[in-house]
Amino acid sequence: MIKDILQIVLIFVIPYLIIRFKEFKPTKLFGTIGVAYFLGLVVAGFVFLLNELGIEFYLNTDIGEIGSYAAIAIGIPLLLFGANLLEARKLSKMVLKSFGALIVSVVLVTTITFFIFGKYIANGDALSAAAVGLYTGGTPNLNAITNIFSLDSELIALANLSDIVIGAVFYIFLLLLAKPLLNKILPKSKDTIYLKDNSTMKNTEDFNVKDFKTSKRLFKAFLIASGMTVISAGIGVLAWILAGQAEGRMLDFIVPLMLIGVTIFGVIGSFNSRIRETEGTNVLGHFLILVFSFSLASSVDFSKLIGSNFGDLIILYGIITVGSFIVHIGFAKALKIDADCMIVTATAGIYGPAFVPAITKQLKNESLTVPGLICGSIGYALGTFIGVGLGLLFSLGM
Repeated sequence: MIKDILQIVLIFVIPYLIIRFKEFKPTKLFGTIGVAYFLGLVVAGFVFLLNELGIEFYLNTDIGEIGSYAAIAIGIPLLLFGANLLEARKLSKMVLKSFGALIVSVVLVTTITFFIFGKYIANGDALSAAAVGLYTGGTPNLNAITNIFSLDSELIALANLSDIVIGAVFYIFLLLLAKPLLNKILPKSKDTIYLKDNSTMKNTEDFNVKDFKTSKRLFKAFLIASGMTVISAGIGVLAWILAGQAEGRMLDFIVPLMLIGVTIFGVIGSFNSRIRETEGTNVLGHFLILVFSFSLASSVDFSKLIGSNFGDLIILYGIITVGSFIVHIGFAKALKIDADCMIVTATAGIYGPAFVPAITKQLKNESLTVPGLICGSIGYALGTFIGVGLGLLFSLGM
């Protein structure tokens, strides 16, 4: 009992501390989600080491898995509530073309990579689909898609670990080398107008946990997100009943339909101004995504990771990351998109909105900050659907 209580406390305290100290350099480089996964794996590794030394100690996997499902299901709509997709109308044609070119590049390269390499590795269809969501909207899409396709926690952890390794190296490239290189290939930014009108879009990742305040509106938003989760889970139960109530397969229906449902409901909720403008939904949603990341990673069985296909995942995601960027450059050249715009829209898709401000500051072109945030929101809203659609097609080719 004491062990279970301690586990629950850690699941909520560690994510809070990550947000509280999110200005640390490692956190800025790897992202809060990356750090949550890393610390979760540290806990899982410690448990594995104790057992290897003959000290029998196990965490409650039910707490980790149930807590992770509940956290991500409620966290997704809370994050999507702040995604003002109507702001896309204010983007210039250049930004829209560049972000559209990114999505096409990711889909094209992922599809080719799947048929050449991905289909020959275990769960290559789902992992390739997750890459599409990951590189058009960010890590939350990766986690949603891998859960929709019912991958086990060890494989989801490996997918995230691969993303952390590749993402960290590629982000350094974007910060330091991308602009000097692309300025030789693409047009240079010359007072280009990236927004047709003033935007109300804010960086939902730019928050200070000290300023976080509870309110009746925030509590209502949380209840709405929870209600969306319950309804979506109920649809999953109904589908399981209609499919014959196969023993031990209820979660196979609940988890995918629940995550698809909350994503759809979250996007719908974002069009309601009262829900969208509720202060704190981004903080609470991000916190729950970190709870999911830490609790899932901490429940990983390290003995199952020995001899795993981590190398295959690094190759798969590495090819998709670099390949998509190269194809995106080709599209940008053909469409006469300037280097700064191409780099920012690539960042918005590959990493999500959180990493855009640092890139625009490094580029010394902060007029692209808001357009990048808008693109990141679009990618986050669409990435899961694009990934799941392609994953279903990929499964036919396995």
